[in-house]
Parts: sequence; C-alpha cells; structure tokens
Amino acid sequence: MPVAVKLSDSLAEDARAASEGADRSLTGQVEHWARLGKAVEPLFTPPTIAALKKSGGDLEKIEKPDERQRVIDVLTKFRLLPPFAETAAFLAATQGPLYETDPANPDGIVQVRADGTRVPGKFVNRVFVPTA
Repeated sequence: MPVAVKLSDSLAEDARAASEGADRSLTGQVEHWARLGKAVEPLFTPPTIAALKKSGGDLEKIEKPDERQRVIDVLTKFRLLPPFAETAAFLAATQGPLYETDPANPDGIVQVRADGTRVPGKFVNRVFVPTA
C-alpha cells in the first residue's frame, strides 16, 4: 500500500533532475536512491556514514583521510561483489556500450562505445538518443 512521504524541496529537485536522465519518475528515483542506501549502509561505520553525508557525495570534502579512504575501500569492494562483478564482466565481454554521467551536463548521459567514441545524449523511453 503506498505511503505518502514528505521530502525537502532540495531533495525533490535533485531527484527530479536525476530522474529525467535516468528515465524514472521522481518517486522511482527516490526509491532507487533508498535501495542503494539500504544496500550500502551496513558496509559503513556510523562515523563514516556521517562523514559521507556531510560531504554531499564529494569524497574530497571528507576531511579525515582515514574516513575518506574507508569510503573508497568500501565502494571498491562493493563493486566487486556479485552481481556487480558479474555485470562488469558482462560489459567487458560485450565491449559496451557503457554509459556514464556527462561532466559538462549534470542532466546528461555519455555513451562510451566499444571503439572509445564518447557520444553525449539522454535516455528517452529507455532508448539512448544522442544530442550531438
């Protein structure tokens, strides 16, 4: 049964912006973030969680080098766990394409093709559409 949840304006705006590039609804984006947090939270100590939250996701803003390294170590290990390792192996075997955020456009996506070509674009109905 659906439950109404209040979000801060800034979180709702961040989720709305992220949802457009990922072809999700605002609710779907918040649920996606919640699932990620639920999966990752047990891997961190409370001080590390506090440092990560304070940083806003920018690891360079984590003041204590040991806490920063702990975050990096946990995220690196997380990437190597199944099914993430299986996904990485599949992507390596298929030679792509891979997708990543566009540093020049926070709402954009970059498709990285097997030959290394980088194409900016977005997803429309779960299909990549180049913008250039």
